[in-house]
Amino acid sequence: MKRYPEVLHLGCGKKKVPGAFGVDLGEHTAADLRWDLDRRPWPLPDDAFTLVYMISVLEHVDDVVAVMEETHRVCRAGAEVRIFAPFASSHHLWTDPTHRRGFTSNSFKYFTDDFAAEAFEYSPARYAVEDVRYNHYEDWMWVYRPGWLDRWLLRLANRHKALYEKRFMYWYPVQTIYFRLRVVK
Repeated sequence: MKRYPEVLHLGCGKKKVPGAFGVDLGEHTAADLRWDLDRRPWPLPDDAFTLVYMISVLEHVDDVVAVMEETHRVCRAGAEVRIFAPFASSHHLWTDPTHRRGFTSNSFKYFTDDFAAEAFEYSPARYAVEDVRYNHYEDWMWVYRPGWLDRWLLRLANRHKALYEKRFMYWYPVQTIYFRLRVVK
C-alpha cells in the first residue's frame, strides 16, 4: 500500500505546499497526481490526510459539495482544511473566465451539524468552521502587506462580517476569503 504524506494540496498548480502530496489537472504543475477533482471517487485512500490545502481551486470546480465530500472522505477525523478562495465582491472573481463562483463568510456553514439540525443539509459530510478571514495569506504562498487604510478597513470587516457583507462588500471589496475547517467524523 502506498504511503502518502499527511498534507494534501488540492489544485496545487506550480507552487505546491512544501512536503505535501499535490493533485492538479494541469500538465505543467507540481502535482504528484494529475486528476480532475470533478471526477469521483478520487484515487486516494480514505482517512489518509491530517491537513488539506485548497488555494484558488474551489471556484473552478463544477460541484463544491461533491469536492467537500471527497475531501471529507480522504481526511482523518479532526483533520484541518484550509481554503483560500475569491470573495464574492472581488474583481478577481470574474477576471478569470474559468471561475464559476465566489464565496462569503457563510459559504461552509451548510456543512455544520448546527445548520443541518436547524435548516437542511446538502451533504452528510460535516465540518466545523474554526476561522474565516478576508485577505488572509500564509507567508510561504504570498506575502501580503496592506497599507494602513486597508489594515484598518480589513480589521473592521473581519470583526463585523455580517454587517460588512450585507452593507459594504461592494463599497470596499476584499479580494480573497480564507476558511479553516475541521473535519468532523
